[in-house]
Amino acid sequence: MESDHVPVAIVGGGPCGLALGLMLAQRGIPCAVFEQHSGLSSHPKAMGFSRRTSEILKQLGVFDALFQPYRHLTEAPGVCLTIFARSLVGEEWGRIPLTQPVSPLSPGPNFHCPQTFTEHVLHQALEKCSPGTVRFNTEVAGVTATESQVEFTAGGRRMTSDWLVAADGAGGQIRHQLGIESDGPGDMGHFLNIYFRAAYGPRLTSRRSVLFNVLSEEAIGFFVTVNGDDLWLMHHFLQPGEAPEGFTNPMLEEMIRRASGIPEVPVEILSVSSWVMSPKVSRRFRMGRVLLTGDAAARMSPAGGLGLNTGLQSVHNLAWKLAEVVDGRASPALLDTYELERHGAATWTLEHTNRNAGEIGGIVAAALRRDWSGVREQIAHNGRAGSRLGIDLGIEYPAGALIPDGTAPVSRPDPVNDYPPNARPGSRAPHLALGDGRSVLDLFGSGFVLLAAETSPPGFSGCPSHVFPAGSPFAGAYGVRPGGCVLVRPDGYVAARWPDPPSHGAAEQAILRILRPDQDQ
Repeated sequence: MESDHVPVAIVGGGPCGLALGLMLAQRGIPCAVFEQHSGLSSHPKAMGFSRRTSEILKQLGVFDALFQPYRHLTEAPGVCLTIFARSLVGEEWGRIPLTQPVSPLSPGPNFHCPQTFTEHVLHQALEKCSPGTVRFNTEVAGVTATESQVEFTAGGRRMTSDWLVAADGAGGQIRHQLGIESDGPGDMGHFLNIYFRAAYGPRLTSRRSVLFNVLSEEAIGFFVTVNGDDLWLMHHFLQPGEAPEGFTNPMLEEMIRRASGIPEVPVEILSVSSWVMSPKVSRRFRMGRVLLTGDAAARMSPAGGLGLNTGLQSVHNLAWKLAEVVDGRASPALLDTYELERHGAATWTLEHTNRNAGEIGGIVAAALRRDWSGVREQIAHNGRAGSRLGIDLGIEYPAGALIPDGTAPVSRPDPVNDYPPNARPGSRAPHLALGDGRSVLDLFGSGFVLLAAETSPPGFSGCPSHVFPAGSPFAGAYGVRPGGCVLVRPDGYVAARWPDPPSHGAAEQAILRILRPDQDQ
């Protein structure tokens, strides 16, 4: 076979693979994205974007393209996250309000956008930045890693890469080829995901919601609006003895009409996909020159909509580190901090989503018992209500590509909802509005940035800096005094902090320690 080489090979052209390709391309790192299918997804799946992910999308320059067409789904007055009822129009059991999309603590809103459109926008941006990066109809197999490179076949062509990133999804084979095991609660249910067209929107003007959980004596079903009008998903929980291949389109249409409570509205099946709820986190995110990301690294329960967000945030963590290593500025040891930081974050998120799934399971179990008062009671105390700022903006790294400053973690009695902004190393740098209307977060992305209170450190030249004048809220929000400064990584996380003016060359030395953790400084 003919041989070929690429610095970074990305296996999987879903949202995480495309986003990683775009992040690397924007930093000038040559890569190839190999996708075994003939094109992008045509069946919508993941839809919810968190505030933190919106911040990342802004940094990539694709936020507006994704947000504007679907902003109406979360900006309609009184819109809910979930409505529980006998049908789409039937007796209501309760509601879970939608978390306030916009927070003064972030320049990015929560919003919903179908994965099909997300992939389209990411692919379009990647093609514009680096044409031909994505190679469809190309299956990767035979992955073998040595100390110096990774060997594999791509579409029958023998290739090598310096690094390979497995973004090949929950069912991807690379993790299995490498013998990397995963941990999780196991099989929690088999489902059909039915994408269909039905003009339900005009019938639901007084009942706006992203999700509808239908609970009745006749039907149990989960509806998800795709466009707020005539495109929908329905998740059907397969019962013992049911198999995906046992359902014809007429059977699915009848099931949807019955569960909807609007049987006179025509239903057109567009596509059907089966899936297994089996949340798991891989025990390893890195094995030599192979790294895992997206669902290949951590697969979440869909309860809470955190799977895609966790994947994209892991990609964001990985991309700058991989770019620094490929460019030769960092040693490969920097990539160990990817697993060190993101494995703990993914595990914590998995525990939260499993609690969400358990609560939904309890509501469904009560409905199956016809315990409607129990259904109402459990909905009223559902944990998905609340700001969710903690799990969104408050994920912190206790160790990794950072230099601790000796301060203790900020107290958070409710880690899911509490987010006290702080600039302790390992925390997301707090949002502050700049004088020109941008956020301080807009300064991050291409490299390290030094933020300073009132005066820039003398002789500093290690990276771009931004000085906040006296009277700015920066010093208080970031925990420094006049002359103090904070070093922020390309992914917007605090790398180091000096409450008082640092010594000459301290910031440059900090960057060197972070990029080359295996070398004596």
